[in-house]
Amino acid sequence: MNIERDQISEDILKSIVFGLTGKNASGKGTVAEILKKKNFTYHSLSDSLRDELKSLKKEETRENLIDIGNELREKGGPGVLADKLMPKLNSENNHIVDSIRNPLEVISLRKETLLRRFFLISVDANSKLRYDRLCSRGRIGDTDSWEKFVEQEKKEENNDDPNKQQLSRTMEMADYSIDNSGTLEELEAQVNRIISSL
Repeated sequence: MNIERDQISEDILKSIVFGLTGKNASGKGTVAEILKKKNFTYHSLSDSLRDELKSLKKEETRENLIDIGNELREKGGPGVLADKLMPKLNSENNHIVDSIRNPLEVISLRKETLLRRFFLISVDANSKLRYDRLCSRGRIGDTDSWEKFVEQEKKEENNDDPNKQQLSRTMEMADYSIDNSGTLEELEAQVNRIISSL
């Protein structure tokens, strides 16, 4: 069976949900694009945060996204963002859930997707490389300061409050880890290896 292209057996990819976690500008979006070409339906936990900021007429900055996410978790519990998304995973399609940043989101997705196969993929790369990528992509809310980038990373990685981002602990829960420090071709090969292992 050839899995190097987009011709992947529907038997292999029946009812799969891939969760994506990883540090800022690690390449989660690129992994999602690779999976979308294989007919995965894309969702992001950050979309509900962006919607919330719009309704509050707040600017879409990384700080505001983090703050509103923490606020929603405090009100609805640490897994609230995953819980809000769950109805969208009811179709028989294969799905991607991007921007998972709290261990309880993983637990919620694993518990609620029992009729499907849920796999968490952690994506990472060298911090300087990620900063360079962040500067070149020009996304709303991204910083253009190395110092700010490092400060934001520390804020996202570890927190004793279960309602806040705990990226390091979330990444430790991954079923698969991808090092995206190389080329796009190397990244695609890693994604294809994960799919072929299922």
